[in-house]
Amino acid sequence: MRLYEITSPIKTYIARVKLKNGATVTATERTESLNYARQIFQHKYGDRNVFNVSEFNERVNEIDEGTQTLTAQQLQVKSLADQEAKIKQQKKQLQAKQAMAKAQEKMRDANNPSSLNN
Repeated sequence: MRLYEITSPIKTYIARVKLKNGATVTATERTESLNYARQIFQHKYGDRNVFNVSEFNERVNEIDEGTQTLTAQQLQVKSLADQEAKIKQQKKQLQAKQAMAKAQEKMRDANNPSSLNN
């Protein structure tokens, strides 16, 4: 093992590149630095065909791996649960509006001069 292999770990870089047929795709390269990655992409695809070179974040990939694809039945159950939560929220909002209207009506009655005379 050489010293530069220890001091400069290999990282993965990702870039949007334009192909000869005009399609834009995502490509990856493994190298020591962002500058080297850009040079490799430009050599492969041409100077004007390389867009947005950046270091690939492995944690993003780990998050994607943790997501689960749901079956049709699971999606239906989730949809119904989401609808239930939405309806409960709407119910709370309606009750709060009604309570506010009732309180405003009591305030109007309390401030009404004709009610003070009775």
